[in-house]
Amino acid sequence: MAGLVIYGIGAVIIWLALRSIYRLYFHPLSKFPGAKLAAITSGYEFYYNVIKSGSYIWEVDRMHKVYGPIIRIGPREIRIKDPEYYDEIYASSARRREKDPLKVAQFALEGSAFASISPESHRERRAPLEKFFSRQSISKLEPLIYESIDKLSQHLQKAYKSNKVVRLDAGFAGLTSDIIYQYTYGQSAGNLDQEDFNESVRDGANALLRGGHIAYFLPVLQTITYSLPLWMLKKISPSAFTLASQKHDLYLRSVEALHKKTPTDNGHTILDTLVSPSMPAHLRTAERITNEGHSITVAGIETTARTLSVGTYYLFTNESIRLKLRQELREAMPTLDSRPTWYQLEKLPYLSAVVNESLRMSIGISDASPRVAPTESLVYNNYVIPPGTMVSQVHYFILTDPTIFPNPHTFDPERWIRAAEKGERLEKYIVNFSKGSRICLGKNLAYAELFLVFAALVRQFELELYETPKSVVEFVRDFGFPAPDEGDLKIRALVKEVIGY
Repeated sequence: MAGLVIYGIGAVIIWLALRSIYRLYFHPLSKFPGAKLAAITSGYEFYYNVIKSGSYIWEVDRMHKVYGPIIRIGPREIRIKDPEYYDEIYASSARRREKDPLKVAQFALEGSAFASISPESHRERRAPLEKFFSRQSISKLEPLIYESIDKLSQHLQKAYKSNKVVRLDAGFAGLTSDIIYQYTYGQSAGNLDQEDFNESVRDGANALLRGGHIAYFLPVLQTITYSLPLWMLKKISPSAFTLASQKHDLYLRSVEALHKKTPTDNGHTILDTLVSPSMPAHLRTAERITNEGHSITVAGIETTARTLSVGTYYLFTNESIRLKLRQELREAMPTLDSRPTWYQLEKLPYLSAVVNESLRMSIGISDASPRVAPTESLVYNNYVIPPGTMVSQVHYFILTDPTIFPNPHTFDPERWIRAAEKGERLEKYIVNFSKGSRICLGKNLAYAELFLVFAALVRQFELELYETPKSVVEFVRDFGFPAPDEGDLKIRALVKEVIGY
């Protein structure tokens, strides 16, 4: 028996050695520069992202400084650091791009447009949703956005009267969640109706999302998590219970909608469309509809809420920027009950600059989202990237490239105005929503929310940040979303003045 164990261990060692030699010297990516250990094993990424808590992004940046703009960051993946090459990787539908199954599996969103591997499946799943997120449709959604803004404003007015500290980040997440739930399911999440915006639920979900890197290496953990009874999960992991119970609720909504006696094609909500009899049968399963709805709601909540939080931090720690924006808004919103449209607010140069700078500083998704060109050899400088290779860029290094954005870590809305005066279009480097055929479905909704919320907040309120150091908005750890070194992005504030009251 002992002999078999020794032989087994020896066989494993030989296999690992041969695999390492192959990956280093004979693999199609063997000629690409990078750390040898990264080429041999994904354990290199595991160490930095799991053991050292979301720090592989900085190790990869160190490799770029040593080896150049194109490097091999794993056995199967190439990373490029060049803003001008972004459109080659994240190309339009005219050039076939796929996602990698292992990268997608970590999200447990099988069957959703987001998790689609092939462009054909992505197109089939996304097409019925696009009408909901056109500019015209989002413009019609403005009354709902203003309704949520009014609820948030009421919270701030109460906080002013009671001199109470407000968690603005939770308030923004409450606003975006109520809007996207109403739009998707015809029923608000009700977070703005709670005194604390249900902040404990959001904090629990964010705590679980910090384990996203583990889910990438062990996607089976997601399967196990969602297969456990909720009562058991609540005892084992309250954070996991929060997310699983939300998804279970969406599943019940999907089942109920599918079993309505008189399903219609009226398409009043996104769920109506997903369960419509006109949809192909293989798309009308409760599991797929649940994952599609979950994908839409998660995407529609956090990134916009974080952009609002980061922008608010900088606006209310820089008086000159805030007062300049407020002066522009006074002209566009002469009374406190003014309701300018998104289209009207987009025409305000300084507000537009604030929105763009908030997007730039907040980053959006911090993790790379690789693409695969299955039939095309991509060429970068003197390197030919073989078909079927994962290739990626990281948004952060485009949004903070000093050759594009001088003093990139300074919140400077004026940079957008100066660039426009020179005829430069910096907007093409706002990659928060990605580009190409897989550009973020909710881009228009996000922009509408950013314009309307920033305008209402700065026009109506004077805030003083409370126990909110700059470190909370600084990107140190990559958990799929940018996180500070410790804790999470929490913006606390006192309402010092309700303007006009």
